[in-house]
Amino acid sequence: MTKALLKKQILEVFSWLYVNRKSGKRRQGSGLIGYVLLYVIVFGYLGVTFYFLADTMGDAFISMGFGWLYLTIFSLIAIVFGVLGSVFNTYASLYRGKDNDFLLSMPIPPSKILFARLCGVYAMGLMYELVVMIPAVIKYLTVARVGVLGVVFTILIPFVLSLFVLTLSCVLGYAVAFFSSKLKNKNFVMVGLALVFIVGYFFLYTKVVNYLMDIMTDPSNVAGKIKNVLFPFYHMGLAAEGKILSMGIFTGIFIALFAITWFVLAHNFMKLATTEKGEKKKEYKEKKAKAAGYGSALLRKEFKRFIGSPTYMLNCGIGCILTVIAAVALMIKKDTVVEFTKLLAGAEGVMVLIGVAAICIIASTNYITAPSVSLEGKNIWLLQSLPVDAKDVLMAKLKLHLLLSGIPTLILSFAIIAVLGPSLMGSVLIVLSALIFVCLSAVWGLFLGLKMPNLKWTSEVVPIKQSMPVLLALFGGWAIVLAFGGVFYLLRDTLFEYPLLYLGFVDIVSAALSVVLFCWIRKKGAKIFAEL
Repeated sequence: MTKALLKKQILEVFSWLYVNRKSGKRRQGSGLIGYVLLYVIVFGYLGVTFYFLADTMGDAFISMGFGWLYLTIFSLIAIVFGVLGSVFNTYASLYRGKDNDFLLSMPIPPSKILFARLCGVYAMGLMYELVVMIPAVIKYLTVARVGVLGVVFTILIPFVLSLFVLTLSCVLGYAVAFFSSKLKNKNFVMVGLALVFIVGYFFLYTKVVNYLMDIMTDPSNVAGKIKNVLFPFYHMGLAAEGKILSMGIFTGIFIALFAITWFVLAHNFMKLATTEKGEKKKEYKEKKAKAAGYGSALLRKEFKRFIGSPTYMLNCGIGCILTVIAAVALMIKKDTVVEFTKLLAGAEGVMVLIGVAAICIIASTNYITAPSVSLEGKNIWLLQSLPVDAKDVLMAKLKLHLLLSGIPTLILSFAIIAVLGPSLMGSVLIVLSALIFVCLSAVWGLFLGLKMPNLKWTSEVVPIKQSMPVLLALFGGWAIVLAFGGVFYLLRDTLFEYPLLYLGFVDIVSAALSVVLFCWIRKKGAKIFAEL
């Protein structure tokens, strides 16, 4: 029974590799080989990148006797990668598995189900962790002079380290499950936790970069501090040198931490797997219905679809949050920006161009319209059967993008105006350029969605993250900004004196393109939507 559960769990965890999410069918032949090769290339690229980092640090650290510090640094990076790759899988498979009720109804001890689920999480975390640790270990073994025990322990270290990745994934996954079960609106909880994680990631990334710089300049001073703060990792480094006692301490600590986690999970697994909190019973209260036009009803329907999916919000609307964050950060770092503008004294228009380019790059991360047609899926007939024109349905999709992306973009535009203090013409062009780009992004995304719809998906992840319209909408926005920036750079000798005039020309071209796409959507696009 345990063997069958393990096989089932491993196949489920790695189903993304051999199952076509678009059709729900198993990949066969060249399709499977091509998909595997794609991931081999991606992970291989990451591995080569980490090897270059290991090659840069390894010779210096190991030659100075800080091989343990070198391994500690890479093990911490590997832990972050492992947790990132497995924590949400932990939440989905361990705490919110779709087959929990089915498995628990069978004569299978819950401990065996838990063990199989944990093995799946362990395998996923190990896969991501090895992307970092394999290059680090290869470099260490080629430089460090260690005996047979050192080689054996060094090879075993990533597998022991993955126990700690598993422990952290379980703890963080439990936190996600706990908060989502306590609070009513789970979608916003998931989005909020993801945003906190993203902000925390960038904060920690900045701190880690600064810390690595300190390590490279004065490793002996930093090493003394790390010995006390990261005690198990210090012994991990010594274990790689072949010290049996250190290997025992390092392994024992991580096994003990996992044992505690296992004990807690084993005693709470049934409760976690079967309890769904936060869904309070609603009492019916008679209210007067408010009449609304079909345009408002369609817009409300699009808005509810957007906030009803954490995946949709995070992937297609993250720019709304990033735009506001950028505006706040700009006001906080106002003095630094002002100092930078002094370097371009007499080139106010150039600063306006840079500000507009920054706004457009961030705004392009909003591609709400791109998957909106495909997200209708097999239920698209419901909209088609309504007594409304197809163009009105499409207009609702455009309005949602314009509202959600336009308002934050205006906030960032005003923040840039407040910091740069441009002339009246510069201020008008900043706002006008930002709004025109938002309109262009909206109609461009909807155009792509109508030209390349996918209504046969089995998971909404496919149209949101794995579709060509989304890819072209995101990179197409960046390409437009880079194209206009490239033209200005190539003709800088001529245009440097007239940057605002050039920006006005760009606005005219962008507005004209937006109008052309808008007219296409209302006529031919509406016909395509009605016939899907």
